[in-house]
Amino acid sequence: MERTNLCMTCRKMPECLAKRIFDRDTCNEYQPLSLSELLDRDRFVQSLMVGPCPQCGSENTYDCENNPLLEDVTVGHCLDCETYWCLECGYVFDKVEKDTQCPHWRICDECFKEYGYLDAGEFVKKICPTCEHYDNGCRIEDPSQCEKEDGFLCPYDADVSECPRIEELLEGPM
Repeated sequence: MERTNLCMTCRKMPECLAKRIFDRDTCNEYQPLSLSELLDRDRFVQSLMVGPCPQCGSENTYDCENNPLLEDVTVGHCLDCETYWCLECGYVFDKVEKDTQCPHWRICDECFKEYGYLDAGEFVKKICPTCEHYDNGCRIEDPSQCEKEDGFLCPYDADVSECPRIEELLEGPM
């Protein structure tokens, strides 16, 4: 039997996230959301995560996580004008084919190799357990203030569009 993540359908998920508790398959405090609550939540999250189309401004957009062509949560699609764009950096695609990825990922891969950066998952596995603020999770109130991040994580990880190399990509011909 496949494991189920109860957090994704639980009313208490925000509280647990604040306590840095994720991915539960059993929980004594589980309070399931109704189907209408789940749909409302998903619509709200979609509007925050994808936002309006950069070409026509339409709110009729979604991420391509369940798009059979791309299956990529980092790509947005406008149902009104058929524009596809990167939700991470804003790059607008000229055309989209099976498994198309934003060119910024290549830039990020090059930087990760050049500077030896870790992705967030690697950082949590390798670096966090060595920190005095770690006890089955980060105990720093604002983990973005972690002093250990310097040198291990890309300084533009929170907003890749601020990276000078990605700015060049976005300023160039699309």
